[in-house]
Amino acid sequence: MERSRVAVVGVGSVGGVFAAHLSAVHDVVACVRRPFTEYVVESPDIPFRGPATAAATPAEIPWPGPADAVFVGVKAHQTEDAAHWFERLCGPDTLVAVMQNGIEQRDRLAPHVDGATIVPAVVYCGAELLAPGHIRHDARARLIVDDDPDGKRLVELCEGTPLEIRPTDDYPRATWTKLGLNSVANGLTALTGRPMEVLADPGIARIGRELLTECWTIGRLAGADLDLDAIPKLVAGMAKNPGGRTSMLHDREAGRPTEHDAIHGAVLRKGVEHGVPTPVTRIVHDLIAAGSSAG
Repeated sequence: MERSRVAVVGVGSVGGVFAAHLSAVHDVVACVRRPFTEYVVESPDIPFRGPATAAATPAEIPWPGPADAVFVGVKAHQTEDAAHWFERLCGPDTLVAVMQNGIEQRDRLAPHVDGATIVPAVVYCGAELLAPGHIRHDARARLIVDDDPDGKRLVELCEGTPLEIRPTDDYPRATWTKLGLNSVANGLTALTGRPMEVLADPGIARIGRELLTECWTIGRLAGADLDLDAIPKLVAGMAKNPGGRTSMLHDREAGRPTEHDAIHGAVLRKGVEHGVPTPVTRIVHDLIAAGSSAG
């Protein structure tokens, strides 16, 4: 496979896992605030250690012209602040893989990527950033993408790595499934300050079921094939991950802005669009927003 020029903008936990493994087969630059010289991925399944090329400003990108591919690892609310990277790295032939939560990735990135091809992705990757370039990886390194030519380009780009790119012919179902799971898991762990085991509490489980019902009711109207009858069993299963700590819980504990707008805000916006009341999502969104430095 021919080596490509690949940039990863936002090399935290998920971005770090992808940047590290891509660096084994491509010329990768990590676009970061705090430069580092080595990737260390502690993982029971896909450990990695190797040299890293990092840039702290667009002027430090080690090649002229746009990248062949850009992986977006910054969180949704950090997109505007990262715009200067995209302006330097993107052109009409660039493939932009968006590893962000929510369902509005195209609208969020389109103003910044100079006509590049945007590939939204549903992300499943359990990881935690320990230090710049140093990541603890627990489970999976998977992107679910639409089964179209752009998705297939992403599959080809990741060949030769343990990164899993899974095309699907039912992307709406995949993206609304993950949005619902994020609404429950991220929202309720962030609000309670407890890991996923909090969903074993009957009252919290009830809220979780209501959050998922609101989200998936909208998703069904948006064209996603979702089984509302499966919700009670699904929420009960989520509670069986006692050590599960979500990204929003980590952000709340660290005093960082949270992704409540990309997750719960998206449910609220789509609820208005489809005429579905979302009272529980509204409460969770507003409570998290009040405690987030994102406002």
